[in-house]
Amino acid sequence: MTELRPARFPVFAALAISLAWPQTAAAQGPGTTVRDRIEQSRALTQADSDRFDEGVAAYDAGNFRNAFDIWLPLAQRDDLAAMRNVATLLRQGKGVDRNPERALYFYERSGRAGLVASQVNSAFMYLDGDGIPQDYRKASFWFHAAAVAGVPVARYNLGVMYERGLGVEEDPARALAWYTLAARSGHAGALDRLAVLVPHLPGPTPPTEADAALEARAPAPPAAELDRLDNAANP
Repeated sequence: MTELRPARFPVFAALAISLAWPQTAAAQGPGTTVRDRIEQSRALTQADSDRFDEGVAAYDAGNFRNAFDIWLPLAQRDDLAAMRNVATLLRQGKGVDRNPERALYFYERSGRAGLVASQVNSAFMYLDGDGIPQDYRKASFWFHAAAVAGVPVARYNLGVMYERGLGVEEDPARALAWYTLAARSGHAGALDRLAVLVPHLPGPTPPTEADAALEARAPAPPAAELDRLDNAANP
């Protein structure tokens, strides 16, 4: 049930896109979980849960149309996991005609409710122009939402956007900050970018031989001047 996203943007990280179903908070990691949001909006009935699982079984059996027909009514009743699964089928054209605009509708709707996976999928659709107009600004918005939730691939890609000025104002400091956060989770791309960027960060220019010669000839400041400078630095 897992598909690797094509790496059409070599600088950006690819994301494994898999169908979602209700999980425990511990299993989902950082960000708002599917179960958290569903339970906040409405109580899951046992019938809904059983019906959702029927959709999973249909998908695993390759009966994508049946899975879509099962999940769509749940998605229309604000089941976040069902919304994301319906969006994925529409985006990939599995069991239904490919419909990127409708897929994006369900991704963004569940993303606004806090489903981190949908936030990342929305970002990649805007980044790639996947059946919709390419929009770096909106891609950066959704990457930021997922990055704040702690998703390493979103943090890395947001760093790329700040480094290259895609959809946001170019900002090397912000790029470095997001790369650093992604690298703390072991993101390989972020570690590579840090290895390249850190040695080139702006800093004081090393003194030349001429600077050293001028310094050697300059008279020492009087004691009172040194005292004033010390007091200014340490009030």
